[in-house]
Amino acid sequence: MAEAATAKTIRILMVEDSALDAELITAQLKRAGVPFTAERTWSHQGMLDALTTMPFDVILADHVLPGFDGDAALALASEIAPQIPFIFVSGTLTEELAVQALKRGARDYVVKSRLQRLPDAVLRAIGEAQERRRLQRVEAELHESHQRLRLITDSLPALIAYFGHDHRYRFANNAYVEWHGRTPESLIGRHTREVIGEDTFNSIQQHLDRVLLGEKVSFDLLSLRGDGTPRHAQVDCVPELAPDGAVLGYYAMARDISELKHAQALLRANNESLERQVDERTSALHRSESRLQALFESSFQHQNLLTLDGHIIDTNSASLAAILADKEDVRGSLYCESAWFADTPGVPGVVCTAILEAAAGNASRHELELRLPTGKRTFDFSFRPLFDHQARITAVVSEAVETTARRQAEEALRHSQKIEAVGQLTGGIAHDFNNILTVIAGNIEYAKMLTDRLGDAAGNSSRSLDNAMKGVMRAANVTQRLLAFSRRQPLKNMPVDLNEEMRGMQDMLKRSLGELVQIDVLHSPDIWCVEIDPNQLEASILNLAVNARDAMPEGGRLTIEIDNIHLDKDYAAQHPDVPPGQYAMIRVRDSGQGMSAEVMGRVFEPFFTTKEVGRGTGLGLSMVYGFAKQSGCHVLLDSIEGSGTTITLLFPRSASALPGTRQAEAQEANAYEVEEETTVLVAEDNDDVRAYTVDTLRQLGYRVLEAHDGPSALRLLERPDVSVDLLFSDIVMPGMSGWALAKQAIGRKPGLRVLFTSGYPRDIDASGTVGRTIALLAKPFTRSDLARSIRASLQDESAAQGGETLDRG
Repeated sequence: MAEAATAKTIRILMVEDSALDAELITAQLKRAGVPFTAERTWSHQGMLDALTTMPFDVILADHVLPGFDGDAALALASEIAPQIPFIFVSGTLTEELAVQALKRGARDYVVKSRLQRLPDAVLRAIGEAQERRRLQRVEAELHESHQRLRLITDSLPALIAYFGHDHRYRFANNAYVEWHGRTPESLIGRHTREVIGEDTFNSIQQHLDRVLLGEKVSFDLLSLRGDGTPRHAQVDCVPELAPDGAVLGYYAMARDISELKHAQALLRANNESLERQVDERTSALHRSESRLQALFESSFQHQNLLTLDGHIIDTNSASLAAILADKEDVRGSLYCESAWFADTPGVPGVVCTAILEAAAGNASRHELELRLPTGKRTFDFSFRPLFDHQARITAVVSEAVETTARRQAEEALRHSQKIEAVGQLTGGIAHDFNNILTVIAGNIEYAKMLTDRLGDAAGNSSRSLDNAMKGVMRAANVTQRLLAFSRRQPLKNMPVDLNEEMRGMQDMLKRSLGELVQIDVLHSPDIWCVEIDPNQLEASILNLAVNARDAMPEGGRLTIEIDNIHLDKDYAAQHPDVPPGQYAMIRVRDSGQGMSAEVMGRVFEPFFTTKEVGRGTGLGLSMVYGFAKQSGCHVLLDSIEGSGTTITLLFPRSASALPGTRQAEAQEANAYEVEEETTVLVAEDNDDVRAYTVDTLRQLGYRVLEAHDGPSALRLLERPDVSVDLLFSDIVMPGMSGWALAKQAIGRKPGLRVLFTSGYPRDIDASGTVGRTIALLAKPFTRSDLARSIRASLQDESAAQGGETLDRG
């Protein structure tokens, strides 16, 4: 479908007010090799003019526009050009807004931080639109075919009808209006005896019985017309046979031969000609019925027809496919003991009871999880009685709709919501804890500096302060893992060669795993490039390796495999949170104790651990999970008790080239002296952190101004007697965030340098700094960290020499 969509140049209407975002979208499409032309607008009138004057294949729209929004754009597109697929491309589109947009008619949504999805989304939307138009044409042609069939039969003077096996009308042409005074619609479902009378029906029943045995019959019939006039009719009946030879029904054509009785010879000649026409019409009707039968057989709903005591009369293809059987294998067998239910304890009894209830006239529904030859699957079953024309129960119908995919999706959603809720809680705890650790770390470092000046006179104080600082750093490591799980840790994504990363870790892994664990690393010679934070990758692999070591207390084998993998739609259907596509993977497999199903369901939760007290924090795997999800990656877990555990990290393939060997960051070499009157404005809502920061900067020789929130900082910047060189701002503050403060501050003072700090940058997506790097000093920070980051920001150095950087490109 994608190839068909790219056979010609795609015409794109881009509803986007940001020129930079428009350039990024254009670059992403060009990089994917999509041939296109684009018309850009960002207002209601501009979009209206474009849609009414030019043809487009797809609409790409931001959700937030000046004086106009994505919802209004979607409504306008639905009104003016509903056939054009509409895709949201936005940086502020939440999952809830995206779901609402899809319900209102949008075909897809793409977050601006994941523009690599855009080419596939565009091609898929265009392909789906083409497929919808094709289906509409097919439906129109089918309707036209039915109309032609009706026109042909209605144009004939003969009475033409199709009867079911029970002699009830299924089809009749307009000739019945003249003959019987009945419209074709009024005949459908009626028995033949109701139309021609009991006596007449009895006189021809022997002929009809032969038709039901598979014979073609022809006989004369004396029948009363609607006005009471007796007329002779020549009736021809042709049975319709199923592929297995069974008679499904028959076609009947009746001609008035009263006026031609005296010319039998001529009548026979006319009959031969007419019979040929009937055969042609019969063949056309048969083909139409065959198509309807094919639709029934291709239905995804499982259908079974049962006797009143529960034996199988017939079943459709979907039901047979579930148990890998043919009709001959199951016909006549007891339904509740068949392959559908035999391997699922407790279910045969439920089914038998439901069949008996249906035979007594009571319908019922049951949601059943079955162990089938095709795997464990869930179904919504219904059992209902089948009545004949005399309201007698003649059979039981069993129908089932598979709900496996829906159940899996619901379970995945519940798990995702659970993890998200825990992530919000742990992220908030980390934020407050990091503020406390910042004050503690800074004061310990300052006290250490004072005791170092005392020399031997300090006694054991220096050692005690060293131990206290180690404790602070361990606590900071815990908060960093909490941030990793809540997907709020600062990441520095860059092109990464997984082969090189694992080669660089082999010595460290061997030291960490010890002598009892044998490690094998299997590299891929043509590994694809991925874009992730290499430091977090290294920490994740080390966590997985240490967990594997603890699962093999007597020793064992740890295998790390690096390879490329292409996930198709069938695989993605079994893992709802993993879209199909190209991935580079790292698979960590151990020969340890494995996990139970209960443990696997909680293994990524923070603080959950199966180790004894003191052996683990329960944050290792939660850190791996959070890093993967924040990086747009996926984690797959497979484990069997007693047979080891396999954890697979899937990284989306990047279009970037593989990098060279990553060099260690250069150490600061040159000394730096604070220039006189260098002014730093500190914006921090936490009083203790602000006091510590201000005191430290003043001790370092800076002139410092302080503000407890964003508006206070802006008022200081507006004073004519104040000249600020650097804004040092917390990100999370009440009322006005650090992002909003920095944006307004730079707007008023374009040359102002900015350094952010945060222990929980939960609103990082609101920064609006797409395509730039943000200087960030993560909390908790020490006196030396603060000095280095301030100095680097004032010198316009890379923030990697001080605080970390967030790559928002």
